Amino acid sequence: MDYRKRMDRVERHILTHLDEDLSLDALADVAAFSRFHFHRVYTRMMGETVAETVRRTRLNRAAVMLATTGQELSEVAAMCGYPNPQSFARAYRTAFGETPSQTRTRRATPVLLLPDKQGEIPMYDVEIRKEPGFRGAAIAHSGAYQQIGGAYDRLITRCLDAGLKGKLGLLVAYFWDDPTAVPVEKLRSHAGVILPEGVPLPEGLDPVEVTPCEVLVVTHKGPYTGLPEAWGFMYGKALPESGRAPSEVEPPFERYLNNAMDTAPEELLTEVVMPLA
Repeated sequence: MDYRKRMDRVERHILTHLDEDLSLDALADVAAFSRFHFHRVYTRMMGETVAETVRRTRLNRAAVMLATTGQELSEVAAMCGYPNPQSFARAYRTAFGETPSQTRTRRATPVLLLPDKQGEIPMYDVEIRKEPGFRGAAIAHSGAYQQIGGAYDRLITRCLDAGLKGKLGLLVAYFWDDPTAVPVEKLRSHAGVILPEGVPLPEGLDPVEVTPCEVLVVTHKGPYTGLPEAWGFMYGKALPESGRAPSEVEPPFERYLNNAMDTAPEELLTEVVMPLA
């Protein structure tokens, strides 16, 4: 699978179909890519979100139209997706450092907008290996991912109440939504724990399961605050360079190899795990 060709195809489609449906679902179809993973891969490989690409491309088109045509400002604003000339003018000035009227008077386009280049990408240990699979118990969390700690407190309390002290495996986490595309208050995740064979699911908890499969693993060493960068490395470098497609059946997850309760932050080990098709 050539990830670069697929993302470039999406960018060209946006450029030539600015007045058509540019929803994430529609663009995932253009890329022939899983809807679950598409936007994460696009954002990390292209250096901006789909919404930022669309906005930048529409403003660039507006700049050319203002410099080379006599179309009314309201028409240009509407073609760029702005509800009125005032909001368009504010966005235009922020982007180009001059007003639409100044561009029209000069009859020359300003320097067109380009995506921001990503900075230096940190490196991680990466491997493809066989995942034996597991079953576990989990509890749902809504809202900011970095606030999932409270869900773990509730999860462990329920497991202890069920008499599972000393019988629990490693902690895991599932993050179902892309935080660059979904409002914080609507983000969904699960805090989970692996259950050894024969240990029953405690009442009131959700079952989770990973069946045996091949997985791509990025290992992060350090504080949990660095995990977003590890996910960025997974989607922007490790997965594209693997040439493999992500599974559409098994979701990606984090697996915590040690415990923040008795481990220094700089020694914490976390696996970012991507099941492969």
